Amino acid sequence: MTRRKWLCASGLALAAACSRKKGSGYPGYALIATAGDHSIAAVDLTRFELAKTIPVGAAPSAVLPGIASKHSYVLTPGNGSVHIVDETLKVIASRKLADEIAQIRLTSDGKRLLAIARGQRQLILADPVRLGVIGRYSLGAEPQQFDVSASGQVAISSGHGLVELVDLASALHTSAQISGTVGQVRFRADGKLLLATNLSDRSLSAFNVPGLRLVTVLPVAMRPQNLCFNADQGQLFLSGEGMDAVAIVFPYQFEVDQTVLAGRDPGVMGCSVTPPYLFVASNSGTDVSILNIDTRKVIGVVQVGQKPSFITVTPDSQYALVLDEQSGDLAVIHVPAIRVNRSKTGASLFTMLAVGNRPIQGAVVPRII
Repeated sequence: MTRRKWLCASGLALAAACSRKKGSGYPGYALIATAGDHSIAAVDLTRFELAKTIPVGAAPSAVLPGIASKHSYVLTPGNGSVHIVDETLKVIASRKLADEIAQIRLTSDGKRLLAIARGQRQLILADPVRLGVIGRYSLGAEPQQFDVSASGQVAISSGHGLVELVDLASALHTSAQISGTVGQVRFRADGKLLLATNLSDRSLSAFNVPGLRLVTVLPVAMRPQNLCFNADQGQLFLSGEGMDAVAIVFPYQFEVDQTVLAGRDPGVMGCSVTPPYLFVASNSGTDVSILNIDTRKVIGVVQVGQKPSFITVTPDSQYALVLDEQSGDLAVIHVPAIRVNRSKTGASLFTMLAVGNRPIQGAVVPRII
């Protein structure tokens, strides 16, 4: 028996033996970017089975649910293209926006699709319906990461100490230079502060918006490679190389509230709303630790597949979906079935299914009947 089959069988058996509340599924799909297959795997979350494989012609890296429409957007960065998948799980449009695109995002109203082009050093604005290019902004360096605020401010990091800010309404372009390697950038929920990770000196920098003046620098215990906000964005969780722990930051007070042990080699994370749990994948292992955000304690450890590299939670907080990049699995944790006990064995695998070669990112979208 393979490890995947054993994990799936043992997880289902344990759930049945304990007579826990049976999951009824979520009325939607998980659209999963399977980079090794050059396709999107559509998993029916009412039955937890692969419903369809959607070819996109190149290795996808991201799936972005629509905001103002029922469509989803798929990025294939190597050929600089974005593809629109409709509610019937068909590709209805594709467009090359640049030679190579690092990331895509939507504005908060869903009326603009944003992309950052590496080789051309551009921020690109596109029409989310036809994917036509509306505008291009030249950047000071090759972009790596970016974020967009509710007010239309776009922050871009270059990785070489440069942070840039573009106001979509006024086209005002501001920049700031810091020492070190800039990783992810995230706006605080009110849009008045921009947070940027510094991977070189293990810190979190805060800039005011829109002036982009450096306000303060907050040291953290690990290399801040992974970021995750809780539901109301009142807490920010950081993980990365250097410590088997998660740092909990209050972005409004801008202080580290606590650093909590959270499994071995913590990597990517995901949050549920009710109950307030933080799911932390082991970057080099095969498990996910579950941290109760209120009590700051690890309450369970779940064995999943090899190299869990992405976690998302369904909007109803019923299921945590874990993508295992190396073993090609989707592992599903039924959140209401988690039970707290001293041995931290109160979390079992709900189910596991093969989704394809190198699943690296995904999104949950509603099922249209």
